[in-house]
Amino acid sequence: MGNATCNSTYTTTQGAPMSDDKPRILLVDDQPARLLSYEAILGDLPLTLVRANSGEEALHRLMAGEFAVILLDVNMPGMDGFETASLIHQHPRFEKTPIIFVTGVHVTDLDQLRGYKLGAFDYVYIPVVPEILRSKITVLVELYNHRRELQHLNQSLANANLNLEQAYTLLRNEKTRELQALNATLEQANTTLEHTNRTLQAESHERGLAEERMRFLADTIPSIVWTCAPDGAVTYANRNWHDYYGIAAPGVTPAYLTRMALHADEAEVVFRYVSDSLAAGRAFEFEARHLGSDGSYSWFITRAVPWRDARGEVASWFGITTNINEQKQMMERLRDSDRRKDEFLAILGHELRNPLAPIRNAVEVMRLIGLPSGPLQTMRDMIDRQVNQLTRLVDDLLDVSRITRGKIELLHEELTLAEVLERAIEVCRPQLEARELTLQLTLPQAPLPIQGDVTRLAQVFGNLLNNAAKYSPVQRPVEIEAAAVDGDALVIVRDRGVGIPPEMLERIFQPFTQVEATRGYAQGGLGIGLALVRQLLELHGGRVEAHSEGLGLGSEFRVRLPLSLPQPGTAPVVEPEAQTAACGLRRVLIADDNADAAASLALMLRLQGHEVQIAGDGVEALELAGRQHPDVVLLDLGMPRMDGYETASRLRAAPWGRELLLVALTGWSQGETSQRPLADFDAHRVKPIAPEDLAALLALRPEIAAA
Repeated sequence: MGNATCNSTYTTTQGAPMSDDKPRILLVDDQPARLLSYEAILGDLPLTLVRANSGEEALHRLMAGEFAVILLDVNMPGMDGFETASLIHQHPRFEKTPIIFVTGVHVTDLDQLRGYKLGAFDYVYIPVVPEILRSKITVLVELYNHRRELQHLNQSLANANLNLEQAYTLLRNEKTRELQALNATLEQANTTLEHTNRTLQAESHERGLAEERMRFLADTIPSIVWTCAPDGAVTYANRNWHDYYGIAAPGVTPAYLTRMALHADEAEVVFRYVSDSLAAGRAFEFEARHLGSDGSYSWFITRAVPWRDARGEVASWFGITTNINEQKQMMERLRDSDRRKDEFLAILGHELRNPLAPIRNAVEVMRLIGLPSGPLQTMRDMIDRQVNQLTRLVDDLLDVSRITRGKIELLHEELTLAEVLERAIEVCRPQLEARELTLQLTLPQAPLPIQGDVTRLAQVFGNLLNNAAKYSPVQRPVEIEAAAVDGDALVIVRDRGVGIPPEMLERIFQPFTQVEATRGYAQGGLGIGLALVRQLLELHGGRVEAHSEGLGLGSEFRVRLPLSLPQPGTAPVVEPEAQTAACGLRRVLIADDNADAAASLALMLRLQGHEVQIAGDGVEALELAGRQHPDVVLLDLGMPRMDGYETASRLRAAPWGRELLLVALTGWSQGETSQRPLADFDAHRVKPIAPEDLAALLALRPEIAAA
């Protein structure tokens, strides 16, 4: 019925139709090009095409006249297609007006169900196939013409009845012949009515086919799709319900389903949650294990939304239950992989620290012996720098892992920013001097009090200085400026190095990130120093930002830490030197199954004048300690025959062992040791221990070391 040429009457959003005899089609789309394509496709049909560029304009056009079909775009700015369709069908005049949704993307199953519930006749996907669109429009226009013809026939029937009444009056008065004519008219009207009834039956059949298509669509969805009454009793479920549960869906209640289908660990909680949601009429979502007909459990996620009537009351519920068992298993594998990664890092740190200890001890021995200036002294200094660098890399790597797992512990002390910066500068001075970099420190006259862990905060600024040293050409200045700004201590670390590209200013704080364009300048590193800076500052309530004008223009890191208000009556911080008592030379027992580590540490201590004994395991350590009664025992925790924990416990049990200074000296940090307590030890140190730290330990009393 659509081969006539130029039979359509076109209108724009401002125009009026040229003729009211032809069925009117409302074209709703926010894209003018698409509206033109619809008009080109439907242009030769006997239709009146009316444009609307938005959902609001479509509602305005509808109030001005009647339409056979509405072609409605789903994705429009402002009011989208679904919302527009809902408002259209809420109006009594348009509740039966068929709507064809147009969409450029594949809509979800729930969205399709939602569209059909809103009265959608069908969906058309972009790019539009002209033959399909023309055929859908043609069918709906024919139905519309039939309905309009039926309305005319009903009006004709009413008129005929009126004429019949008039004829009856005339029959009583005078004209039998007119009565016969009216009877003939009535017979013709009945014939027309019969034809109209057949048309309505055909329309009802079409609606039945639409319902069948909807059920077919639901059965093709891989999830379990279901509907239920306001009280939660299931009214419909697709084929997947029976395939998985092996039971019929209609009439199943939440109480029965949670008791029979859900795992006992989740059933009670889910039942209360679903019952409360049904009573409140609010959407709900939950994850639980469901029992299948084969006797096995699988994880599913269930989502349900209420469908409300015109009065706002819940008329039914629409839900979808999706199998997520594979995703759950994948997450478990990821967690297991992450756990094994952390275990590997801890073992790696231990295995790296063990060989570092004898190397550092050997360097200290060479320093104590005194090498002549020249190549040997240069090599000793080089080894010392590289050991320090490797130790820093191991510590940084493990710190990142500990922070990620939430296993790092911070001390909260009253500090000044100056003492933190002094510690950081002292640690980084060899790197700065090796690059011949000049350090310029600018501090305000008034001290800047802060609260935190002095070691970790010194690590923050040490990493920033180390970063500046690695990425700065030789003989360039590195500046540190500090000031109080808006209740914070602001510290700026500035260099004249290679700079940072703009796109990397945020990413450089992510672990293992390095700037490709600056790799040739870096003096080693894993790309975790700056990640540690951000994480440690966040643990202290601070933050860091990077600034750079680009490559070759230097970098600037701005650190903000909250200033600490002095508490009344706070005791002054006691410097470590005040706790140290020069106790002279000590009798030291070293127990370690790593022969190189024990021998190098013993040689270093002997060169300092201490009396040193070596034991290869805990049993030998107990024997030597029983004979020698040492002042200090340095114990490795992971020794054969008897480990360090048991050895320390037995040493403490001896009458002479209560005054011992017991130090756990291992390749594991305290957070990486076993769950067994270190209560028998006065201190715990990680290999390789710095010579100055060891010297301070040897000079302490046991109760001070424990503090």
